[in-house]
Formats: sequence, structure tokens, C-alpha cells
Amino acid sequence: MRKMSRRSDGAANEGARKQGPTRRLVLGATAAPLFVNLGADQVAHACEAWLADYSERERLIRRWQQLETRLFRLHNWPKLSGEERNQFAEKQEMDNLDQSIDILGDRNRAVLASLPGMFATSSRGICGKLAVALIEVCPDENEEAHLLIASILRDYRALHGS
Repeated sequence: MRKMSRRSDGAANEGARKQGPTRRLVLGATAAPLFVNLGADQVAHACEAWLADYSERERLIRRWQQLETRLFRLHNWPKLSGEERNQFAEKQEMDNLDQSIDILGDRNRAVLASLPGMFATSSRGICGKLAVALIEVCPDENEEAHLLIASILRDYRALHGS
């Protein structure tokens, strides 16, 4: 069984919602394509790619979970042999999803590893880095740091726009 996201859907940003932006706001505000000065800030471009891949990966994970839940409920999935599982069309879709999830995860890990060494040259780049950090610092694991990043992002946007 695939290890899913480390946080539940309901608890993902519960602590940040009280005082900071929601994940939807962060993704919506930062993942929009840049139509002007795309090459001007490579950090902004990298962060937008990371956020788009993250959003797509989360969507694919939810689909994978829906398929698995259905197979558990209707076909006693854990009791089936590999050969029996291969008889279901959902198994092929799950395998394809699994492969795509892994590719997106690998790309995001590579971008995340490169971001600390990159210098933002625009508000969009700084907000992009903060948006990535906000998602990566799970409130369940470090609520104070998560809320701090959310507040920095909120304050920066209030002062500088973007």
C-alpha cells in the first residue's frame, strides 16, 4: 500500500486557517502562471513549477485513494492475490497513478533541494519560497514554525503586494 500524505485532509492547515492563509489561497495566489518577466526570477518560476506539481500530485493521490477505498469495500482487496488484483481495470489505473505520483514527488524533491541556494529577485519569488515552505512545514509536526511562515507570507503580501 502507498504511503499517503502525512496529514489528513481535514487537519492539513487547520492551525494556519485561524491566523494565516489557507493552502488553497497559497496555491491559488502563487501557482498562477507568470505572463510577465518569466525569466526575471528563476525562483518564482521554480516555485510555481513546484506548486503546480504539488497540486497535481495531491489530486492524483486523492484519486488513488478513491480507487483503493472502492476496491477494499467492494472486492475485499487485501485478501486478493496479485493475479486476482491484476484482473481489475482499477489496478492498472492505480499503477499508472503510482508512477505519476512518484515522478512528481521526485521533481518536487529536486526543486526543494535547490531552492535554498537560489536567490529571489522579486516579490513573487520570495512569496513562492514562503508558499513552498508553508506546505513543507506540516502544522502537525511543527505548528509554531508553520504559523510563523504563514504570518510572514501574509505580512509580506500586505506590505508589498503579490
